[in-house]
Parts: sequence; structure tokens; C-alpha cells
Amino acid sequence: MKNNIKERRKKEKREERSLTKVQKKEHGQKEAEQEAEQEAEVESSELEELQEELEEKRRLADDYLSRLKYLQAEFENYKKMVARERERYEASATEGLVKNLLPIIDSLESGLATANANVKRSEGESSFVKGIELIYKDLMAVLGREGLKPIKAVGEPFDPYKHEVVTAVVDDGLPEDTVVEELEKGFLLGSKVIRTAKVKVSKAKKK
Repeated sequence: MKNNIKERRKKEKREERSLTKVQKKEHGQKEAEQEAEQEAEVESSELEELQEELEEKRRLADDYLSRLKYLQAEFENYKKMVARERERYEASATEGLVKNLLPIIDSLESGLATANANVKRSEGESSFVKGIELIYKDLMAVLGREGLKPIKAVGEPFDPYKHEVVTAVVDDGLPEDTVVEELEKGFLLGSKVIRTAKVKVSKAKKK
């Protein structure tokens, strides 16, 4: 009887030890799982933080890029404005200079016309006139390179933007308001009229 009791107690102890081992093993597994879950949560949290930081960096980069493009556009507009202002200034300076030279051109043309009308000239006078002609041609060549050109007048229909009527004469052989004589030459600088041509125009005979 005693032996049976001892055996039973030994068996119970073995079962208790076995159960304890199983419990410890299960407990260890649970702890490992909990640690793994905690590590996963930490990694997930760190990943979210990194993603948020990355998004913030991207937003900043996009903002800087947008500002840079805006500044580049502003700088290009500034350069274009400066170029336009420089062109306008140069054109204005050229126009002012050319306008100041127009009376000299008028005087040279008038003097040459008078000299050429005098067929009886001495050799010295002829040489002088030729010298003036060369000066006139050189001057017109230089101004021509700057864009100066005379306005067409005689034979052209009257154009109020290019011609200024001084007087009108009856001429039934021409259409009305045709330029029949140029009294003072007009000029264009590029496409801009810097002086209108003073002209006589035809008019129909009164019936």
C-alpha cells in the first residue's frame, strides 16, 4: 500500500515537473512573441516617422524648386526688360542724332543742286563740288547703315503719315492727291517716320 502511494506521488511530481516545463516553454514563447510584436511596433513607428520626414523633405524640395523657377522666370523677364530698355535708349539716341543731321543733309543737297545747275565752273570749283559730293555720299551711306532712308514722294499717292501737303496744283493728267513735287525730303529711320516729306499734290480742276 505504501509503495503504491509513493509511486503515485512520484508520478504526480513528474507530471508537475513536466507541466512546469511546458508552462515555462509556453511562457517563453509568449514573451518572445510579445518582444517580437513590440519590436515590430517600434520598427513600424520608426518607419512612419521616416516616411513623414521624407514627405516633409519632398515638400521642402518642391517648394524650393518652385521658388527657384519663379526667380529664374523673374530674372529672364528682367534681362528682357533691360534689353528692351537698352534698345529703346539706343534707338532714341540714334534718332536724336539723325534728326540733328537732317538740316546738314538738306544744306548739302541744296548746295550740290545749285552747284550742278551752274555748268560753267572752274577746275577748282569742280574739284570742290566733287569733294562735297563724296562727303554727302559717305554721310548718307553711314546713316543708311543705321536705317535711314528717304521717303518716296513724287508720283506716289498722298499718304498723311509720310507726306505733308504744302500746296495743291491742278493737274488733270494725274489722279487727285498724287504727289507732283517734293519741296523737302522726308525720311524713315527703320520703319518710323522721323520727318514727313513736304510736297505739292495734284487736284482736279473745278467744273
